[in-house]
Formats: sequence, C-alpha cells, structure tokens
Amino acid sequence: MITLRIQNENPAFDVIEAERATLGKKTTVIANLKENKQIDFWVRHFIARHSTIRAVHFRIFDDECRKDVTRQILRATKGHPQPYVQSSRPDWTGKERDESSTATNIFIHDHTPESWMDLCRQRLCYRAMKETREWCVSVVRLMAESNQPFFKALAFCSVPECVYQDGCPEGKQGCKWYDGTFHSGLGNYGIIGRRRIYQEILAKK
Repeated sequence: MITLRIQNENPAFDVIEAERATLGKKTTVIANLKENKQIDFWVRHFIARHSTIRAVHFRIFDDECRKDVTRQILRATKGHPQPYVQSSRPDWTGKERDESSTATNIFIHDHTPESWMDLCRQRLCYRAMKETREWCVSVVRLMAESNQPFFKALAFCSVPECVYQDGCPEGKQGCKWYDGTFHSGLGNYGIIGRRRIYQEILAKK
C-alpha cells in the first residue's frame, strides 16, 4: 500500500516566506485560500519551478514495492530525493535473501516537488520498465485523489518528458507514444493544456 505525507506543517507559508525573503521582506501570516485557489497557487509554482518550491518536502511510503521497481526509481536522482529501503541482509531481517522479480520490500522516498516532477519526466516515459511506469502512475493517481491541494496540483504537473517538452527528445530511439496519442497541433494548447490532456488520459485508464 502506498501512502503520501507532506512533511511541512504549513507548506504554503514556507514557500511564501522564502519568496518574500528574496525581496528583503519578512512573513508572519498568509491569507487562507479556498481549495481551488490553493490548487492554482501550487500549479503556478510547480510550472514556474522557482527554487522556493524546494522548501516543501513530502514522503512516499510503499510497504510492498517490487525490488526491481525500487532499483529503477533509485536511479532517478535529479533533485536528490532521499530513499530509505528495507535491507535484504538475512542477519538483519531474519529472512533469506529473495531477489526474484516479484520480491517486494518497504520503500520510502522523500521528495521536493521539483525532484518528484523530474522523476516523473523519466519514469512516466513509455520507454521505462512497464512496472516502474505503473508504480509512478499509481502515485500520481493517489495524489490526484488526495484531499490536499498540494498533492492535487502536483499530480496535475506530473508528466513524462515528451509532455513536458511538447515532443520526444529521444529522436529515433523514442517510443512514438506522444505522436500516436496527441495530435500534431498539441503545442497550441500550451503548458497547462498539455498537462490537462495527459491527466485526462490517465483518468481513462
């Protein structure tokens, strides 16, 4: 089972405080926004990718993550996410080492919004291992179903590289999913439109 948890007590305050500090201003209180306004606030910040979004950290906890998936996720290191993985050492766990393709372990991954979006750009790609991509999709869906505006907005901004760049950067090595799924005029929809279409595709699967 996968669970999500924001590690900041007040993530919006932490981001705004960091932003205002760059302007030489102090922050003592911020306005309370309705949910849709909070989602808009986070989407704007995630799209802009200013360094201040690194003030927020969240944790993904999976108590049954396949070991081969864990290894694939661990190799996506942009933004320096922090992993904590169950040991396979028999002298620690009291169990024989199991390296089969279906073996599972406890996997924790601490992220900033920036590091998570970078991971999605790699692991939501259809060239990634199918089980790894499905794990990422399951986390994005969990975020979208969350009652927290932060996670709803982050789900909206979690897209593969081709959607992020409006085209596959892999050239002849690409999977052709982008060209086959989106029509040629997608660029006319802009940054927000591409993300909206991608989330609609995920919702249908």
